Amino acid sequence: MCNVTFFPQHFLGLQGMPRRISDYPDAFAGWNIVSSFGSIISVVATGLFLHIVYLQLVGNKNLSRYPWYAPPVFYDYLQILLSRLYTSLEWCLNSPPKVHAFVSLPLSSSFKLFSISTIFVSLCDAPKPWGLYFQDSASPQMEALIELHNDIMFYLFAILFSVGWILLSIIRNFVYPYNKISNKYLNHGTLIELIWTITPALILILIAFPSFKLLYLMDEVTDPNLTVIVEGHQWYWSYQYIDFLNSDDEYIEYDSYLVPESDLTAGSLRMLEVDNRVILPELTHTRFMVTAADVIHSFAVPALSIKCDAYPGRLNQVSVHINREGLFYGQCSEICGILHSSMPIAIQSVSLEKFLLWLNSQ
Repeated sequence: MCNVTFFPQHFLGLQGMPRRISDYPDAFAGWNIVSSFGSIISVVATGLFLHIVYLQLVGNKNLSRYPWYAPPVFYDYLQILLSRLYTSLEWCLNSPPKVHAFVSLPLSSSFKLFSISTIFVSLCDAPKPWGLYFQDSASPQMEALIELHNDIMFYLFAILFSVGWILLSIIRNFVYPYNKISNKYLNHGTLIELIWTITPALILILIAFPSFKLLYLMDEVTDPNLTVIVEGHQWYWSYQYIDFLNSDDEYIEYDSYLVPESDLTAGSLRMLEVDNRVILPELTHTRFMVTAADVIHSFAVPALSIKCDAYPGRLNQVSVHINREGLFYGQCSEICGILHSSMPIAIQSVSLEKFLLWLNSQ
């Protein structure tokens, strides 16, 4: 039940779905359906458990060894078969156990992306249905994160297979018919306990060094070529290019709202498309100064490795160096109200020439 419910949420996190949203793009629907089935199974299992507890404590009804329904014709044969297979005390006891057993009874990447020039590119810069991995990286930070993830996963799989082999060996070699006292007399092994305690600690230390190094490198913002102020509102984003002035000698600024589903055009993504995208030149070190006007928001674009909280009255900063042209989507990743899911982010990376043409049009 837990695996069916929470493993899909892990995959959705890799694909960039924000936490605790009331609605989500269609690409996230598949794994959310699987999680929904898992949660339904969990609710049914919890109800069954509470029903059994009620029968035991309130109804004073003893359950059979198997609470599931079995026809009487097969039940006796099943009891005889299992009684012959069971060789240890634990499995021979009925549920609940007979009175004489105890003094007191125990309590029972092929997604098609529509670009600004109406050209389809075969890159995963947005969440795709049933996605199991990160979106394609478009910045050095994201490439480093994916590389660190892959390196750690290599050792985690090695540990998984090693521990699995140990468990299977124990089950095979210490089963009751081959070791008559294995389930009754066990001695502590000081050496093995030291090994399985110290080894994970050493592994975590080895993982911590590259993790902290990458964390500090990502936090460092030095000599940006372009600065964009991002302000979160309930429920839209405002952008301000403080390095450029328009014809009225004012900073270039605009608001970015979610495009309603009824106004979407061919190739647009539901819950992700906006009326005004953030236009940035490629191969340019860009700094985002992030703040909020009302409540806490979070400015997040998975393909660019951008994740920065927006606090009212405070400026946070995050930098990005987009290394290719493309259209990259994100969403507010901090629950901020009833329309939290209606705060998408769309960053368009274009060539320097197209960026200058866009500036002239503002």
